[in-house]
Amino acid sequence: MRYALVLIPALLLAACSDVSQGVQEATTSVQQAIDTGKQAVEVGKQAVETGKQVVEKGKEIADSELAKQLQSFLQQKYESSAALRAAMFSGDGKLVAAELKKTELADFSFYKSDLLGLEFKGKLTADGTFQVLRYDLANAQAAPVVVKEFNVLLGKDGQIQVQ
Repeated sequence: MRYALVLIPALLLAACSDVSQGVQEATTSVQQAIDTGKQAVEVGKQAVETGKQVVEKGKEIADSELAKQLQSFLQQKYESSAALRAAMFSGDGKLVAAELKKTELADFSFYKSDLLGLEFKGKLTADGTFQVLRYDLANAQAAPVVVKEFNVLLGKDGQIQVQ
């Protein structure tokens, strides 16, 4: 029995030591998991920010491409007809909206893709700016979306400028 009284406290001390070591290891593991989680969140935040930058750059490229397409279309129309040239611009290079309303340039398609299911149309507004409208070809009932508005000017060199 004496041995039992000596052995029981020793076993309890050993068990407490094992439990204490287990708790420390668990605490360390939990802390590592928390740190790993924080790092993952930070990486996720960076990925979201990078994604936002890519989207913004894509919008800039798309706007630039729309401006080029519109400019090219209007330049071709301008060069194709003397009557249209006379009707399009005043002496200061600004569009004459009242005269243009009487032409095909009041509302025109300048890009269409059946593959992508979309069409871009230019529409002259009352103040002489061109709205670029996107139409969903798959859903004819859907209202067009105004993608961008551009001011159109005639440069001294006879080149149309889209801003």
